[in-house]
Amino acid sequence: MDKTNTDNKQAVHSVDRVNLYDFGYEKSGEVKGDPAIFSTYLQRIADGNLVEEDYKGFSDEEKKDRKEKLKELEQKRDETLKQNETIQKEIDEKEKKIDTYRQQLLNIHEGREQEHEKLKKETFSPFKFSLNLIILAALSVYLFFFYISAAYKALYTDFEAIAANIAEGIGTGSIMPGAYELAEALQYNYLLLLVPFVFYAFGWAFHVLLEMEHKLKYLFIGLLIAVTFVVDFLLAMIIHNNTETAKDLMGLDTVPLSQSPTFYIILFLGFLVYIIWSILLDSLLREWDKKQVTYNLKRIVKHLKEDVKRLQAKLYPIEEIDKYIAYYREDINTVFVGNLKKYIDQFASGWLSYLAPANMKDVKNQCMHAKKDFEDKHQIKTGTVKVISKKK
Repeated sequence: MDKTNTDNKQAVHSVDRVNLYDFGYEKSGEVKGDPAIFSTYLQRIADGNLVEEDYKGFSDEEKKDRKEKLKELEQKRDETLKQNETIQKEIDEKEKKIDTYRQQLLNIHEGREQEHEKLKKETFSPFKFSLNLIILAALSVYLFFFYISAAYKALYTDFEAIAANIAEGIGTGSIMPGAYELAEALQYNYLLLLVPFVFYAFGWAFHVLLEMEHKLKYLFIGLLIAVTFVVDFLLAMIIHNNTETAKDLMGLDTVPLSQSPTFYIILFLGFLVYIIWSILLDSLLREWDKKQVTYNLKRIVKHLKEDVKRLQAKLYPIEEIDKYIAYYREDINTVFVGNLKKYIDQFASGWLSYLAPANMKDVKNQCMHAKKDFEDKHQIKTGTVKVISKKK
C-alpha cells in the first residue's frame, strides 16, 4: 500500500518519460497486476504525468518566455481598458447632447405645427428670401450709381457745361449717369466710389438698431433716419441750387426750391429707396436667421455624430488582446499528452505481459475490463492525440 501511495503522489507531482511497455511490465510485477493500481497508471497517462521517452512539449524556457509575454499583454489590456473607458465616457456624453439637440429640433417642429401663425413667422421661406435678395440686389446697384451721380453733381459742378446743355436743349442731365458720365465723375475723384457705401452703412445700422435690446432703440432709429434724410436733403438742395445758378448765368428764369420738381425727385429717389432698401435688408437677414436656428442645431448634431464615430474608431477591441492572453495562458498551463491510445496500449501490453501465466488469468481479465472502461469513459480511440489543459 505504501508503494501505491507513492505512485499516486508521483502521478500528481512529476512527469516520467519512460519506455511504457517496460515500465508497465515492471510495475505490474511489483503489485501483482492489481487492477486498481493499473487504473491509477492509466490516469497518469491521461493527465500527462506518464509519457513515452520521445515525448516533446513546451520547454521551461519556452514557458518562461510566454509568461513574460503574458505579463506584457495583461498590462496592455489594463491600459486599454482604462483608455476605452475614458473614450466611452466621452462618447456617452456626446450621445446625450445629440439626444438633447434632437429633442430641441422636435420641440421646434411640434410647436410650429400646432400654431400656424408661429409656423408662418418662424419658418424659413425660400420664396421670401429669394424675392428679398433679388430686389435688394437690384436696389443696391441702383443706389450705387445714384449716390455717385448725386455726389458728383453736388460737389463737382461745371456750370458752363450745364449752361451749354441747356442752350442746346439737352437740359441739366439725368440724376442716373451713363457709363461715360460715371467715368467722368471718377476722373474728378475716385473716392466717389465710396459714397454709396456710406448709405449702405446707414442701412446696416438700421438693422443693427432693430436687433438691439435697448429701451431707447427706437429713438436711435429715428435719429438715424433723420440724419439720412438731412444728407439726402442737402444733396438734393445743392444739385438744385447748382442747376438754378447755371440758368441764372444764362439769363433764364429760376425756380424756387419749394417749387422745383427736380429737388423732390432727387430727394425721394434717394431717401425713399434707401428706406426701402434698409427694410428689405432687415427682412432678408431675419429670414436667414429663421433658417439658422434649425440649421445650427442640425449642424451641431452632425458634428457630434462625427465626433462619436471618430471616438468609436479609437476604441481598441479588447477581445483581440483577451484572445492572445488566453493563448499564452493555455500554453503555460497545458501538458501535451501525445497519442493517448498508443501510450495506453503500450503501457497495458507491458502490464498484461506480466499476467500471461494461467494462474493470473482472472487478474488479467479485470485489468482488460478496467482498460476498456477507462477508454470508454475518456473517449479514447485509435489515433487520438489529446492536449490536457491544467488551469491554475
